[in-house]
Amino acid sequence: MENLKIALCQHDIVWEDAAGTLARIEGPVRRFIAKYRPDLLVFPETFSVGFTMNPDLSEPVDGPSASWLRALSRSCGVAVVASVPTLADGHRYNRCYFIAPEGEEWHYDKRHLFSPSGESGAYEKGRSRCTVPYKGWNIELNVCYDLRFPVWSRNPDCGYDLLLNIANWPAIRIEAADILLHARAVENACYAAFCNRIGKDALCEYDGHSMIVNFFGQDMARRRRVGGVRFLTADLSLPKLQHYRSRFPVSEDADEYIVKL
Repeated sequence: MENLKIALCQHDIVWEDAAGTLARIEGPVRRFIAKYRPDLLVFPETFSVGFTMNPDLSEPVDGPSASWLRALSRSCGVAVVASVPTLADGHRYNRCYFIAPEGEEWHYDKRHLFSPSGESGAYEKGRSRCTVPYKGWNIELNVCYDLRFPVWSRNPDCGYDLLLNIANWPAIRIEAADILLHARAVENACYAAFCNRIGKDALCEYDGHSMIVNFFGQDMARRRRVGGVRFLTADLSLPKLQHYRSRFPVSEDADEYIVKL
């Protein structure tokens, strides 16, 4: 697929209440998909319960939040991305799922855990990156605090085309996210998207400020609203990206590095 229709769902989250959040967003999300027909729909980090460290809220891989994502993807014919506090193999992860409507599935466990909130003590950090091959695109999964660490996201061999960061990024620090996402897009010669929540929880206030940025660092999102839920959409062009990379091959001059795991 040469073009990818991406949509970001910038929604509020009912604190530590997955059932409440899912009930709130399901109708608007399904109506949005029916009207705009995205190829890929992205939700924020810990999209159903908020940025909680509560161990009792970690779900198994077949728990209610991931199961809701799978059902939505299958019934609406759209790939979906979101993170869920997940208990797997005796460890808790902030796990980002990429679920395709055909049933294929990938996951990425957040690498950089936000120590000031206690996340590094509540979850196990991820040990590997995840690049998803989907509809001819290579999509790199990235979660919130990861955005501050450029070495982890470096793309010297143009191994991915879209950097996808999902977040619970508070309003007080949102200018940093703006700068960092634009920098990641430019330095890695890729599209970049940042899907952040809105609202307020026990920790912070959130103002969304979700973004979709091209390889020049230009904002390209269109804003939509369905049933009180805010969405952003954009049509990404793989031929335009490939043309840019052929004319401006910055990856050929990139430094080599090894990440210590």
